Amino acid sequence: MSYLSFASEMLGNLFKPPATSQYPFKPRKVYEADRGKVINDINNCIFCGMCMRNCPSDAITVDRNARTWKINRFACVQCKECVTNCPKKCLTMDPEYTAPATEKTEEVLQGPPPPPKPQVVLTEAQKAAIAAAQAKKAAAQKAAVAGAEQPKP
Repeated sequence: MSYLSFASEMLGNLFKPPATSQYPFKPRKVYEADRGKVINDINNCIFCGMCMRNCPSDAITVDRNARTWKINRFACVQCKECVTNCPKKCLTMDPEYTAPATEKTEEVLQGPPPPPKPQVVLTEAQKAAIAAAQAKKAAAQKAAVAGAEQPKP
């Protein structure tokens, strides 16, 4: 009896289309709810490292001093924790998956240089007030040192 059920299944499969797709030759249909890969808008990133600290697979590395953001796409588990914890919302999920590759590589994004710090321009009155405050502080320190040297009766 089992041979007949197997034979009917085999003959039925000969005339049906395949159950699997011919990926990567025929790409799969992408749905909106799919979580594919993390995309970083590097121009809005402040390199705070929140994505790196919340990544369960340690796929993200942030270097604040060098202003680089690295992701190992093959280590990423597409959990979306980095996207939900980003304070600037510069991370998004693209529904397309990472393309197949023969080597595991890291994608490195270099951020723009930090904006220059504004130069403080003081007026002559402000400079005089600062100099007077520094002189007053120095006189108070000198008086404190002189008071500490005198023996107490």
